[in-house]
Amino acid sequence: MERIDAPVKLNVNLTTEDITKNLEIIEVCHRNTHVQDSHYILIETQLKSTTWSLQGTPTASSKITVRATYLYGSQGLFKAGQLISEMGGELNDSRKMVKLTNGSVMVDGCMQGLHIGTYIFHKIVSWAKQFAPSYTVAPITVISGDAGKGNKERRNKLYMNSGIRFIWEGEEGREGRSDPALTISELTPYANWPNINKDYGMKALDKTWRELSILKERVRGLKKSQRYYRKEYETIRSRLRAIASFLNMPMYAICILLGLGIGKAFGWYQGF
Repeated sequence: MERIDAPVKLNVNLTTEDITKNLEIIEVCHRNTHVQDSHYILIETQLKSTTWSLQGTPTASSKITVRATYLYGSQGLFKAGQLISEMGGELNDSRKMVKLTNGSVMVDGCMQGLHIGTYIFHKIVSWAKQFAPSYTVAPITVISGDAGKGNKERRNKLYMNSGIRFIWEGEEGREGRSDPALTISELTPYANWPNINKDYGMKALDKTWRELSILKERVRGLKKSQRYYRKEYETIRSRLRAIASFLNMPMYAICILLGLGIGKAFGWYQGF
C-alpha cells in the first residue's frame, strides 16, 4: 500500500513595511587663505523597514540610504542638483549582521576633507546602534588604490573614529578588512564636524530661488532683445531693397535710351 505524506504548511505572515524620509540642508564652510566659501548641501535620509514572521518566528529587515546633493555655493564648484555622495547600510536579521556600507563610502573629490563623509557616516552608525549589541558588523574592505594623495588618513580616521578596527594586509593602513568579530556594541557614533551647520533658515533655497528668478528675467530680456533685433533687421533689409530699387531706376532709363539711340543709328528705330 502506497504511503502519502501530508503536505507541509509554510506559514509566512508579512506584517509591516514602513518607509520614512527626512530632508535637511547643511551649510559647509571652507576657509582658505583669503576668504571663506560656503556650500549648501541637501541631505536626504531614507529608512525602509519590513517585519514578517516565518513559521511563527518574527524576523525583520531594515535599510538606510543617505544622499548628499549640491544646492548652492559661493564658488560654484558644482551644478545645483549634482550628487555629492550616497552611502547606505542594511540589517540582515536572520544572520544577526548589519552592513555599514552600500559598497561605497565616498565623497566627490572637490568636497573631500570637509567632514561631509563624517556627517553622513555618523547617521549610518547611529542607525545601526538601535539593533542588538551582539549583532556583528559585516566586514568592510579597503584597498590600496584608495590610499593615495592624503585620502588614506581621511579614510582610516573615518572608520577608526567610529570604533571600526582593521586587519591589515602588508603595510599598515593601506589595504585590509575590518575585523569580522566586530559587534554593534563596539561602534561609536563619532560626531565631529566643526565647519558644518544646519541651515534652519533655508538660506540655500532662498538664494537658489533668487538666482532662478534672475535667470528667468534674463531669458525674458534676451527673448525681447531677439524680437527687437529681428524686427530691426527686417526693417533695415526692406529699406536696403527700396534703396537698391531706387538706385537701379536711372540705370534702367540709361539702358533704354542707349538702346533707342543704337536702334536709330542703324535704322532700326525712327521715332526721334
